[in-house]
Amino acid sequence: MNRQVKQVVSLSLFAVLCMAAGMALSHRWVAQTREERMPVLVAARGLDALPPIAEVAEKLNPTVVAILSTSFVKGQAKSGDDPSGGDFYTWFFGPQRPGARRPREGEERVQDGGSGVLISADGEILTNHHVIEGVKGGEASIEVTISDGRKFKARLLGADQERDIALVKIDAAGLPYAQLGDSDALRVGEWVVAIGNPLGLDHTVTQGIISAKGRQITGPGLESFLQTDAAINRGNSGGPLLNLRGEVIGINTAIRPDGQNIGFAVPVNMVKQVLADLRGGRPVRRGFLGVGTRDLDADFQGSLGVKAGVVVSEVVPDGPGDKGGIRRLDVITAVDGTRIANGDALVAAIAGRRAGDTVKVTLFRDGQYQTIQAVLGDRQAMLQAEDGEDGTDAAPGAGAQGGRVLDLVRSYGFSVAGLNPAIRRQLGIGNDWNGVVVTYVAPRSAAMDRGLRAGFVIAAVGTRDLDGLQDFDQEIKKAGRKPILLLVLDPQSNTQATLAIPPR
Repeated sequence: MNRQVKQVVSLSLFAVLCMAAGMALSHRWVAQTREERMPVLVAARGLDALPPIAEVAEKLNPTVVAILSTSFVKGQAKSGDDPSGGDFYTWFFGPQRPGARRPREGEERVQDGGSGVLISADGEILTNHHVIEGVKGGEASIEVTISDGRKFKARLLGADQERDIALVKIDAAGLPYAQLGDSDALRVGEWVVAIGNPLGLDHTVTQGIISAKGRQITGPGLESFLQTDAAINRGNSGGPLLNLRGEVIGINTAIRPDGQNIGFAVPVNMVKQVLADLRGGRPVRRGFLGVGTRDLDADFQGSLGVKAGVVVSEVVPDGPGDKGGIRRLDVITAVDGTRIANGDALVAAIAGRRAGDTVKVTLFRDGQYQTIQAVLGDRQAMLQAEDGEDGTDAAPGAGAQGGRVLDLVRSYGFSVAGLNPAIRRQLGIGNDWNGVVVTYVAPRSAAMDRGLRAGFVIAAVGTRDLDGLQDFDQEIKKAGRKPILLLVLDPQSNTQATLAIPPR
């Protein structure tokens, strides 16, 4: 009997302990849940102190210089001519470069001004390429005025036109100079100071914050600008953007004329990548991988089975990527261990390396991650080759099948037809392009949203190249109402892209 009582008491105690432990765990879970639902707050520090902007201005002002470039033009310009000769200035400043006067008949002097920052005691000055460039890319004489009023003739050491950076030199010694900081360490919202010579008002100091990082402002390319709301105007170009330690973290480059307090600066870490080349007067040999990309949206994720990276939409034949083993519809997830989130990140990672460098590219293919090595080509040589292309067609290949229309409007929002000689003549499609032609795209469809248009040629589905309508029909049936990946060619612009089209 006593044994039974002891057992009952023991079981009761055990049950009480379990209930207590359960209540404690439940209380912790509830507390954690409540804590997770708390509003986001910031531990405010240093609210009783103002940022040392006055000290930054006082100490760094002597490192900022004014730059005046002078060049000469001949002949008479037509109405609306842009002396800068480029869309870059038109986008920022309107149809005419600031400071440029329209030349009359004969020869006339054209002057343009900007800012710069001393980065060595013996007179090295960082500025923008467009500040020291002559009209229409010609030569210009460069005059530099330092903070004590002395004027010097300057010579160009080197320039990186793609990133709009130049390094000039004056013959002087013992000059105050600024230190280059770390733009990668910047945080959005961090205080910054801009110093320059806007609109002829020399050594103007403005303050603001970093509004954004990694801005692309003239379309895809090498740009990865810092955006700031520190007031920047014409004449600030080439001047420094400084942190509160007085370090140069950017070179002020551009403004948005249709906005207010929207300015952009080249991050100083991009400048440091090419500084040795600029000092040595060597051309900047930037790396080139030879692939086109598309961002990995939900449709690509569903088709390729990976959540992060950038999709390879095209591979340049015999380019560095092709030779290294990169294929179309690979997903690049990292370069030399650095995560790649989008196409801009890939461009920045590759362009930050030199031609001839070997990079390790991590990619996702057929459900598995793998790493390949690629020897980078020369981006400048690639651009020059593109400029020299004459646009002639390649040698004609085998003709494609023509015939009936395949209606996929209900399933995917578009229809296609085979490429017969009549369609090729009507749309201007050469015999070197095989596949099927898009005949209709439903206006209220994902296909239209993704950029598919009537007249485009679908050259491949997934990784399979198409000879004609029969191949296309087979690949669509294999898809089984899943998103389809199409390599499309635009005969009008002679460009290609990879599109992920979900079912309707």
